[in-house]
Amino acid sequence: MSDLKRSSVEGMTMLVTGGTSGIGKVVTSTLSTQGASVVFTGRNETAGNAILTDLRNDGHDCQFVPADLREEDGITKVIDTCLSTYGRLDVAFNNAGIFDSSVLFHEYKDEDWELMIASNLTSIFRCMKAELEVMVEQGQGVIINNASVVGHRATERATPGYVASKHGVIGLTRQAALQYANEGIRVNSISPGPTFTETHQPLADQGPDAIADHLGALNPRSQFVSPEEIADVVLFLARSAPNMLTGQDIAIDGGQLYKL
Repeated sequence: MSDLKRSSVEGMTMLVTGGTSGIGKVVTSTLSTQGASVVFTGRNETAGNAILTDLRNDGHDCQFVPADLREEDGITKVIDTCLSTYGRLDVAFNNAGIFDSSVLFHEYKDEDWELMIASNLTSIFRCMKAELEVMVEQGQGVIINNASVVGHRATERATPGYVASKHGVIGLTRQAALQYANEGIRVNSISPGPTFTETHQPLADQGPDAIADHLGALNPRSQFVSPEEIADVVLFLARSAPNMLTGQDIAIDGGQLYKL
């Protein structure tokens, strides 16, 4: 089995899906500044091109692929870009997904369920299939899936589709880790708690007391998880995690999962 533990990501080709905002944007920047060649995707072409320009102006090697990963053609385009540009795919961070606000189970519409499952679960399944095909041929690789703390529990803040999709992401992670354990491929997931992104800026502008009031019932630390903290965990899993660390889900939540 190939040794996947490295001291640096320089020279590695990494894919970040959903890289034009939030967690994905910060992970894309972090991996690029650490020296990786990064291919990132998103449906917002304007945002993606702006990020690409900034990263290249700073001297980083990266590619932006506008793509809707709910369509198989989009996945094919992304993987083809990795291989045609860099000749390999060392690490994939499957991050793209959507969120919707809570709806009672019996009022949840079938079309909303289908959109959520297509966006958050089926797209990751298809991305993993394509990534694994490349990594098996290479004899090594790392896959990191973005799940959620609600992949371990229920919540009053999201829909049945969101909760089911995130449970499913963790299930796909474990199944792939088992099946490819002896192929030089590590597969893990992360489960962030409430994370500070652009959508939370109005709350942050109200100050730390407002944040504590908002999060106190959920998070023992009464703080948002920062995208930078999540990026650090992705970097660890991509670069320096031991070969035996596979099939695991790492909660980044300030202890939220263990609060009764």
